[in-house]
Amino acid sequence: MSEQKIDLTRVVASRDALKTVSAALARRLKILPLYIADETLFIVMADAQDDIALSRLESSLTVAVKVLKILDSESVVPAIKRYYPDNTASVDTPLAMFEETVRRALLYRCSDIHFDPEKKSTKVRLRIDGVMRVDYTLPLSTHAELVSAVKVAAGLDIAEHRIPQDGQVSLRVNEQDISMRVAIIPTLYGEKLTLRILATEAVAAELADLNKIGMSAEHHRVFRKHLNNSHGVILLSGPTGSGKTTTLYAALRHLKEPGTQHILSIEDPVEIPLDGVNQIRIDSERVSFSKALRSTLRHDPDIIMLGEIRDSETADIAIKSSLTGHLVLSTLHANDAAGVIIRLSNLGVAAELITSALRLVVAQRLVRQPCGHCVKMVEAADEDKELFSFHQNASGAVFVPQAVGCPLCGGTGYAGRLGLYEMFPVDQQIREMIHARASEAAIRKYVFEETGLKTLRQDGADKIRQGLTTPEEVKRVTFML
Repeated sequence: MSEQKIDLTRVVASRDALKTVSAALARRLKILPLYIADETLFIVMADAQDDIALSRLESSLTVAVKVLKILDSESVVPAIKRYYPDNTASVDTPLAMFEETVRRALLYRCSDIHFDPEKKSTKVRLRIDGVMRVDYTLPLSTHAELVSAVKVAAGLDIAEHRIPQDGQVSLRVNEQDISMRVAIIPTLYGEKLTLRILATEAVAAELADLNKIGMSAEHHRVFRKHLNNSHGVILLSGPTGSGKTTTLYAALRHLKEPGTQHILSIEDPVEIPLDGVNQIRIDSERVSFSKALRSTLRHDPDIIMLGEIRDSETADIAIKSSLTGHLVLSTLHANDAAGVIIRLSNLGVAAELITSALRLVVAQRLVRQPCGHCVKMVEAADEDKELFSFHQNASGAVFVPQAVGCPLCGGTGYAGRLGLYEMFPVDQQIREMIHARASEAAIRKYVFEETGLKTLRQDGADKIRQGLTTPEEVKRVTFML
């Protein structure tokens, strides 16, 4: 494994390693155990020169100890507090078990937690960097109690076991206020519980500016230019979990900074609170996006962020709102950027309205980044050279990152994600094609062949060359496998 210095924001300590050192000893010696390999405990220390602390640790263990180099020694003590919180309670009770699982999920930077009841046990699975991973199993006998405890916390009906229920729960974990969306549905062996972690301070901090979401310099320039429009529609597309909401929040953070714009957002639910933005959480059972949008127009907004365009009525109002002097940002489900125009047409929006209002179309995906502690550079496969149009260097070789896997990334070979993007402004040629009802293929050919703008695949190829992701990841998210 690489001798690269450890970045504690990018790794997760293993459960087995944490069990070898008590919370009291870890705090006193200011050490954090990370993983065990070859009968050796690998740790980081706030003071790597503290031989006395290291000697005391070694005397308390039956395995050898190795100290790893740390990127920021000041990050060790806060990390110890996260892994060994002062208020750690016994996990014997269902609610305490639930809170412990949430705490661990946050350390993994997990987006979703799944409690899946099976015939003999319950699998607890985490979605980390967009990919599901089994974390541990629970006895099936504790499952019903755990679900009931979560129902109480979310204000749901604990006596109802036959129909789906949805709610929201808030917890104070690792000195952060965590909001989670709760979904419960009956299955063959009990009620499946799924939680979507909506907001953390760490996520909010990452969205401080548009430079941190993975856009290339050219995409960043185009996106910022169109955010400065006084009116019009900017639409983002991509499948669920492709980072569309993250990009919208980054845009809102950019737009709110001068403080001269009145910004309203309509969301279901509000995922990250933003100062300077009036965020409206709608209840889809009683208030639709379209009804909420009509109401917000009476509050004199300059910019409207609409979480999602789901139906023809909302699409029509959003488009017409932009024509009356508002900048509207929203998302729409489509396979790629060119597909957005066809999707709007299928929703019944007139061609003349699309051409008058639409300013920028964006499609995006999320790819995993290789773990910096175990990544290898290898020669690209011949099929990848052709697929991504890689040009050989003077020696005739093309090298790309390969995910390997190590204890610091949980064996996956990846740590963190970034965005792939394709986007195009709606110019006069595209307007004429919309009026002529051109096909998606014709629009795509003009945009990405004649204008020279980059596709998702080409953006992915650039990021592979920069060592930011792997060929396998780009193929996976752009459906090239």
